[in-house]
Amino acid sequence: MVQPKVMPHNQGSMNNQLEKLQLDLVSYREAVDNVLSSALAKPTDCQQCFREILICASQLYLDYLLVMKNLPAMEAVSSKGDSGLVRLDTLRERTLREKLQQKLESSPCWSHHFKPENSFSELTGLRSRRDYTGKFSLHLPEIYEESFRVEACTKDFLASHHGSALAQLVVGLQHLGRNHISFVLQALEWAADEDSWEDER
Repeated sequence: MVQPKVMPHNQGSMNNQLEKLQLDLVSYREAVDNVLSSALAKPTDCQQCFREILICASQLYLDYLLVMKNLPAMEAVSSKGDSGLVRLDTLRERTLREKLQQKLESSPCWSHHFKPENSFSELTGLRSRRDYTGKFSLHLPEIYEESFRVEACTKDFLASHHGSALAQLVVGLQHLGRNHISFVLQALEWAADEDSWEDER
């Protein structure tokens, strides 16, 4: 009688971590979508939207760090096999960038109630609403689009354990975390701070 293969404890933990990563990727996209679909009529609406994106982006950054920390364990269970290359949808990314920029620039709440300057503006380079809009419209769509590739590669690796899927997953997470999340967190922090918003008159 063939005995069922017992999954090592560390592999079970690895799978749980990757499954959580998939959920966090979806949550980030939902948070960004919420900015586009919300009326953003009051300062508290804007603040809460940015706070949710901040939380989701921070969680993804933590996921990125944990995956990189546990990469040797993932490599140990990977096998030879060629997974298809997951391509990014540049049109979807560009469309999102344009919609996000238009949403912010046309929002009276953003234009009249957000206070861009603070005691760290000289240090962060975030002195005007344009500086913030530039950060958000550059990095948030990049993270959004990269999340699709990371999600696809995560599912592929969980199903196949192909080393090529893991390699694409790592590249995607590095691009998402190191190249974009780390550069937009400060802007999100200030936009999510209630002191950055003037009360309605």
